Amino acid sequence: MISHIIASSLIYALYWMARIVPVIALGVFVTNFAVNNGLMHKFDRLINPISRNAHISTISALAVVTCTFSTVAGYSMLVDGLTEKIISEREVIATTLISSFASILSHFFTFFIPVVIPLLGLTTGSIYVCLLMLTALLKTCFGILLARHWLRDAENVPGQPSANYADTPVADKRDALNKSAKSTYKMLKRIVPTMSITLFLVAIAMELNLFESFSAVFAPLTNLLGLESGVVLICATDIVNTTSGLILAGSMLSEGLITTKGVLIALLLGNVASFSARFTKHSLPIHVSLFGPKLGSKTVAINAATTLVLNVIFILVLLMI
Repeated sequence: MISHIIASSLIYALYWMARIVPVIALGVFVTNFAVNNGLMHKFDRLINPISRNAHISTISALAVVTCTFSTVAGYSMLVDGLTEKIISEREVIATTLISSFASILSHFFTFFIPVVIPLLGLTTGSIYVCLLMLTALLKTCFGILLARHWLRDAENVPGQPSANYADTPVADKRDALNKSAKSTYKMLKRIVPTMSITLFLVAIAMELNLFESFSAVFAPLTNLLGLESGVVLICATDIVNTTSGLILAGSMLSEGLITTKGVLIALLLGNVASFSARFTKHSLPIHVSLFGPKLGSKTVAINAATTLVLNVIFILVLLMI
């Protein structure tokens, strides 16, 4: 029994490491190469307003923009700034919240349009996507307010380049490649061991059904609220697998077994019931490996709590409609 759990957990950890590490390596390398060549100045029109209005440094603002293409690459820039003592832990936390909307945009053409909307139908799918994007936008607004409050007296001057990014770009592309490769190797050397251990521990928790047991506590909530019977089934399926939940919701909706309102509540309830498991399985390994156990756990907890509160608010609004 124990040997089976350990073997399965190792396979899980290795599988996700094989998927995540190349993306991290590529994202960090491309970002460093772009910075070393002075390409960051191409984003001045986006970076400066974010930096000025949110009271965050240029490196943090650039990280927000980078999250539109790769969240890990954007967060890696925050790690660089934190290591060089250019930005504070509070700025890191605020910036991860601010990057929420930019991060969800990266899923718009890869998941929302090709998967969510076709499965749920144009009307229901569009409403659900809008709710998810509104959640991310509100998290971004909350992050900006938090940054303006926390960083009022910060040493970083909004709109000015951070010391980590020299104004003069690297002239020789070979030097830029070498410098970017060294930075990428240094980053991977630090985060890969932590990420592999974290993923292994998460896999053990999954094998012991700890996440499912925790999520099952919320199941009676649907009965208490007097919702449609299909809501319970969709919610339970969504907890186990998001795509399966979407498929079931779309099928029941097309057959008239559940309303659009019921589908939206079911999917949001699924998010609420499984929010701790999802953040632990997917966000925690990356955040901890990048920012360390203390700061990484704190960023995940704050982001998860904010998402949870917003989802609960949306559910209450839908129940009152």
